[in-house]
Amino acid sequence: MDWIKSISNAINFIDDNLTNNITVKDVSDHVFASNSHFQRIFNVVTGLTIGEYIRNRRLSLAGQELFLTECKVTDIAFRYQYDTSESFSKAFSRFHGFSPTEVKKHGDKLKYFDPLTINIFIKGGFNMSRKIMENEQGIRLIREIFEYKPTGNLRFIGLDLRKNPGISIEDTIKKIAPLLDPLKSQYAWLITDYCYLEHHNGGEVNANETGIGGWFFKSGTPVPEGCIFYDVPTVNIGYGVYCGDESFGGDTFDAYVFTRDQILSDGIIIPYPEAYWTAVQFIDGEPHKGKYHFGYMFGVTEKGV
Repeated sequence: MDWIKSISNAINFIDDNLTNNITVKDVSDHVFASNSHFQRIFNVVTGLTIGEYIRNRRLSLAGQELFLTECKVTDIAFRYQYDTSESFSKAFSRFHGFSPTEVKKHGDKLKYFDPLTINIFIKGGFNMSRKIMENEQGIRLIREIFEYKPTGNLRFIGLDLRKNPGISIEDTIKKIAPLLDPLKSQYAWLITDYCYLEHHNGGEVNANETGIGGWFFKSGTPVPEGCIFYDVPTVNIGYGVYCGDESFGGDTFDAYVFTRDQILSDGIIIPYPEAYWTAVQFIDGEPHKGKYHFGYMFGVTEKGV
């Protein structure tokens, strides 16, 4: 399977050098293969020429940068190794279906070409579910995933944050992880990241609120002393995964709105107020400036699956 390793190394090399002036020969030389032979192997395995793969990755990233930043078209063109803004605009328009100057209007139509990964199977390429979300205040989030997932009966166990105001995520984890980590081998659910769950005890929003920092477990998981629990009253979720640029200040309420609006526009019922709950999944730990990656979920009816 040396060809798998060679193609994987070539893909990594390409992605590390998308803003550099690399040629097909540079890629072949990097994996110590003859130019013509490696181009044939790459095309057979991926369905793309090396040049097409480089172009697709560059134009995909260029589209994201034009939407998420205030960079000029000429700067982005030169960054991704186009000699002129005119040649960049032509390639960009063929790839995305509109010109670079129209990105702010058509951000939701941008095409995404993800890095390929080779491991017997091929993963990556155009990602139709990936979408840039923007609200009226100009807050932008990239939604990587949106789906409806069956969960079965769950129990959420953690620390009552209403009784511990101001406690950080790190301090919450330090306090309860020693109590809950021993349970994970037997009772952990599919989402194993630390989460913040909020519910309203079947009452109106902003009344009887309960906020818990902790983890999801299977139904019936024993609750250690010092923790509280919430038996989730739905067996399905509407679930989005987001990452953000610097316009996003770390307020996950924006993801709340984007997720809620998608669920409602799909005609799915969020059972309010009797079984209403939401949770934030901190995939990379506590968010900080320039690095946001988290999930947002709502309990939904069985029609969501």
